[in-house]
Parts: sequence; C-alpha cells; structure tokens
Amino acid sequence: MISFIEEEKEALQELGIRLRACRKRRGDRQKDAAARCGVSTLTYQRMESGSPGTAVGVWVRAVRLYGSLEQLSGIFPVSLFDR
Repeated sequence: MISFIEEEKEALQELGIRLRACRKRRGDRQKDAAARCGVSTLTYQRMESGSPGTAVGVWVRAVRLYGSLEQLSGIFPVSLFDR
C-alpha cells in the first residue's frame, strides 16, 4: 500500500470537499451522484471524504458531471521534453 504524505491527503480532502459542494449546488443526493458515476454510494462517499482509493476514471466521470473536462488539461503542464 502506498503511504500518502500530508500534502497529498489534504489535496484529496479538498477535492472531496469541492465535489460535495458541486453535488449539493446541483441538488443531487449522494445516491444519485454515485449512480451517475457508476459506483456504489459507499465509493462515492469515500470520494467526498478524500479517500485515495478511487480509480482516476471515476474522478474523470465526476469532473464531467460537475465541472468541465477541459479543466483536466491544466493538471499536467506540457513538458519541456515534449517540444
């Protein structure tokens, strides 16, 4: 199992907080959000709590549902080696 440093844990918790806020703004229940993401309610609850075990594909689905996929392109800047 991978051990996470405090900064990583905090980043995951912040991501979960933002996901929860987006879901609530839309008026969705966790059960509904989980169904839209294709996961169990428990897995979705873990996402909102910042648990590191959720597959990145599920997070991409959540970003599409509650945000914008275009936002993902800013996560990894273009490498100087890609030029």
